[in-house]
Amino acid sequence: MEPYAARFLSPAQMGPNSKLPSSALPMLTPTHAWHLLCRRTGGSISRTTFYRWINTGRLGAVRMGFRFLIPLPLLEEIIQKCLDGERF
Repeated sequence: MEPYAARFLSPAQMGPNSKLPSSALPMLTPTHAWHLLCRRTGGSISRTTFYRWINTGRLGAVRMGFRFLIPLPLLEEIIQKCLDGERF
């Protein structure tokens, strides 16, 4: 369940002044994002709570048709906040 980052160019590969377009951000399904959050923080966040965060907008997600996708950089910020002891 590794992120799909291998498909995308890193900023170093694109050049020093290039930005990744938003469509090129690595995206995760909610299930993968939830597993990654639990694994990296050592927490036990319930799946229901994670989906509630998505539905209330507490956790940013992109809706594509019937699917939600979570940008990996946004999830990394949340993981870092959890590891630093900040409230999310």
